[in-house]
Amino acid sequence: MSSVDMVFEICGSAGEGTISAGEVMTRFLSSKGYEIVSFDAFPSEIRGFGKCVAHFRTSTEKVLSPGKYTDVLIALNDAHAITQLPKLRKNGVLIYDSKPPVYHEEDKSIAGWAEPGITAYGIPMLELANKAAGNAKGRNMVAMGAVAALFLIEPEEMKAFIENRYKGKKQKIIDSNINSFSFGYDWTKRHILKEDPYTFEGAKPSPPEGEKMIMNGNEAVAMAAMDSGIRLYAGYPITPATKIMEIISKRMGEEGGVMIQTEDEISAAGNVVGAGFAGKRAMTATSGPGFALMCEMINLAVMAEVPAVIVNSQRGGPSTGLPTKMEQSDLNTAVFGGTGDSPRVVLAPRDVTDCYRCTCQAFYLAERYQTPVVLLLDFYLSNSIRNVDKPIPPPEEMLFANVFPNDEELDEYERFKVTESGISPRTLPGTPYGMFVATGLEHNGFGKPVYDGANHLTMTEKRFRKFVTMKPDLPVVQESGTEGEVEVGIISWGSSSGAAEEAVSSWMKKGHRIASFHSSVIYPLPQEELRRFSQRCKTLVVAELNHTGQYANLIAPILNREVQRINMITGLPMASEDILETIGRLKPEQA
Repeated sequence: MSSVDMVFEICGSAGEGTISAGEVMTRFLSSKGYEIVSFDAFPSEIRGFGKCVAHFRTSTEKVLSPGKYTDVLIALNDAHAITQLPKLRKNGVLIYDSKPPVYHEEDKSIAGWAEPGITAYGIPMLELANKAAGNAKGRNMVAMGAVAALFLIEPEEMKAFIENRYKGKKQKIIDSNINSFSFGYDWTKRHILKEDPYTFEGAKPSPPEGEKMIMNGNEAVAMAAMDSGIRLYAGYPITPATKIMEIISKRMGEEGGVMIQTEDEISAAGNVVGAGFAGKRAMTATSGPGFALMCEMINLAVMAEVPAVIVNSQRGGPSTGLPTKMEQSDLNTAVFGGTGDSPRVVLAPRDVTDCYRCTCQAFYLAERYQTPVVLLLDFYLSNSIRNVDKPIPPPEEMLFANVFPNDEELDEYERFKVTESGISPRTLPGTPYGMFVATGLEHNGFGKPVYDGANHLTMTEKRFRKFVTMKPDLPVVQESGTEGEVEVGIISWGSSSGAAEEAVSSWMKKGHRIASFHSSVIYPLPQEELRRFSQRCKTLVVAELNHTGQYANLIAPILNREVQRINMITGLPMASEDILETIGRLKPEQA
């Protein structure tokens, strides 16, 4: 039995089927039990003509990061693919169109850029696509056929998958894709002599335990929202969060809920706060620019103590920034965005499975603790396809979590009653004797506006006390690697945590004492756990995808020590190689 751990890139221009070819490959391999981590890059413009890259790593073993270097590069567009060559390994494979759509000058043909050691296979993709389907649209499927032939993927299984994938389309489209795949496979088998060592032959992925699902982060969030009893989704389209709205819109009516596409993000957040006030579970999803607009409504939810769930799938910023690239640069806004002392829960899932789990947790925490909860995804998490265990729906106690007043408390009902836990019993509109006033003004226990400093201090302390009370309900931290004292400790958050854990595993195999720390809870911070981890690390590294080290700055007062920072803003997800290369540059006495 052979093992597989390969990184593929399909590179082309917008409109050439690059991303759809990558999705066919990743979903097919996932369906066969292979581990998949994917990341797609494409132009921001709806009808753009820029570079598209479908990047995915597939393995018979568990993988936690997308991989930095490529084993196989499939060039659908020479000019764009040339820029990806520096990432191709020295013994990698290049598959290119030997008869491209347009004539290439000598210095613009990717074949001329292939370094010694690279195995280059020229496939007449355009010619074969025209023969198979009568046009150039099938070039991507011709390339997939060539991949199946070169790396010994069962062609009939893949053709069956393609047919099922395009089920519902016109038969002409299905036939065109299958024919193009077959032409690419058959031509490659007849004309190409395999010279590279890469193969899927004999590979046996780890047998699945239990039922599996193939999904990305957006799909996991949408599923979790439905399973958590959402009754209103309000949103305004924005990359990369729009898919959440699209998925929920198809199911919401069947579940007795409402989906509203609003005129802007302010209105979306307002609808969510209004639904939360009425006792209905509600959510919106956006990205950085939209989240900035929502901050005023989030502040209102803090002051009026209204449940609200807000998903922010981060992209490169600031402003409209890089709509189809990724960063982890909205942490400061998620934690501090708003006026005054405005506490809210902030969760940041690490992978697709965690996207489901954290979304369920967000609805529970928002309702029980009467607070907005921000869920920080990113472009990579939203779109990365994974083969995951079928999520377990939340238990009954998480579906109805409101703290209602008893009969005695309704005699003179104080909606914002000061309690030791910080949680005030909450009535819903229409509750007899449970009427109250709620505004954005500071208020006393009855909701009446009161402006003196002593009352403001009392109510502020009450609102913050909830974040101490909720600690037993928050996700626990995750640590991996060597126990006890370590040479290097890596702290990360969100989607970068997989790369950190994978880097730890790699360095441990070389005999180093190393460990990683991850918390899906950004606020309130797990202070005790952070201190304990810090105390056992000789050198501490914080790895994140932003320029200023936002998480490192947030935890600095708790750690009270010097840390090494890995701050990257390449527009790509963090790979374990990025962390390993940084650790390798540390001085011996540090590492």
